[in-house]
Amino acid sequence: MSDKDGAAAPTCAGGPSIAVIGSGPSGCYVAQFLGKQWPNADITIFERLPTPYGLIRYGVAPDHQGSKAVTKQFDRLFTTGGVRFAGNVTVGRDVEFERITELFDIVILATGLPADRELGVPHPANATVIGAGALLRALNGHPDAIALHSSAKHGGLGRRLVVVGMGNVAIDVVRLLSKEARGLIGSDIDDRVHQLLLPESPTSIEVLSRSSAGQAKCDVSMLREVLSIPNIAATATGLTPHDDGPVAEMLRNAFTESSETADGAGTRTKVAFHFGLSPERIEGTAGGGSRVHAVSEDGSRRLNLDADTIVTAIGFTHGGEADPCCPSPTWSGAHVYRVGWLSRGSVGTIAENRKQARTVADMIVNDVNGGRISFGRPGFRALEPSMHARVVSFAHWQRIEEFELSSAPPDRCRRKITDVDHMLAVAGCP
Repeated sequence: MSDKDGAAAPTCAGGPSIAVIGSGPSGCYVAQFLGKQWPNADITIFERLPTPYGLIRYGVAPDHQGSKAVTKQFDRLFTTGGVRFAGNVTVGRDVEFERITELFDIVILATGLPADRELGVPHPANATVIGAGALLRALNGHPDAIALHSSAKHGGLGRRLVVVGMGNVAIDVVRLLSKEARGLIGSDIDDRVHQLLLPESPTSIEVLSRSSAGQAKCDVSMLREVLSIPNIAATATGLTPHDDGPVAEMLRNAFTESSETADGAGTRTKVAFHFGLSPERIEGTAGGGSRVHAVSEDGSRRLNLDADTIVTAIGFTHGGEADPCCPSPTWSGAHVYRVGWLSRGSVGTIAENRKQARTVADMIVNDVNGGRISFGRPGFRALEPSMHARVVSFAHWQRIEEFELSSAPPDRCRRKITDVDHMLAVAGCP
């Protein structure tokens, strides 16, 4: 059997048929491990977009190209590793999940968690509250991010921003919204969206952290990168002498070193970290903005912050319960496995995704060796006749990528296509 567009074709003699739903890092890693275990496996990675790599392409911040370079490793899965890419196929819409479980010996759900967790505090309907995940996808040129554009009213996100959360995603948001143009050179940020959301530089970014500085969840290297941005002045409240750990130590050192210039002329953006405070409620203001009322857990400290936009970076969840394409508890079976954020929640770096993918792959191998899973289902070859006109192969994706790379302006590494129909046209698909 061979793929029609030149991609390496897997064989199924003696190996299992494996379906991986989701082409992000967890899905690719588990396919990589299982391909090494069973070189004759027939492995298909399904992806709802015509483009692979999910979280890496659309979730990793566009100015962190080093983290995105792992896709070169995954490219080899599809070009020489015998794994089939089936893009532009949404399981639950284009093909029922039950059909996948009928046709494949092993099914692995690697869809991630697509939705931002709700803030869960009272706020007026017209308050501009957006999720950090949605914001990063928009800046990364995700086709679905057009919905966020409606939030960019009256001058985009505005100049007074409040970020709720102190994990790495929150720090990504602070860094991207603080950087001047020279800090984005070499990135793949969507310049049109960036200009739409930030026509003017923010004057202030207030970061609310429920935890203390000693318990902050962001990587110290991420915080160091923010503090090194030349055009910001950073301050903190709630940082006590009793806070220990690398984040607290770095902040104390940074404020000591910059105390003479923190309020100096020419500073573009003031970034303030507020530890031990959570939003209690949000109210509208006369000027059309919002006021965030934050309080400490014991109620002893309170802070009111005026904001044009509130960005929530407090984790991710499944999509809407009524979405037939979102994995539900019914997406299960003796030969169905979950990996990545869908399995363990929205924590962990790409490296941790790799570690957990290895664990899941080992579990699958143990189940096969223990006789709990048998081989013999036909896999993709039984699905291909009904899906051929829809499927975007890896060779199709390579045409899209070549177009994006060649279209990039001199100070960008690529210019992403943000419209699915345009992707399909460039790929040469029907």
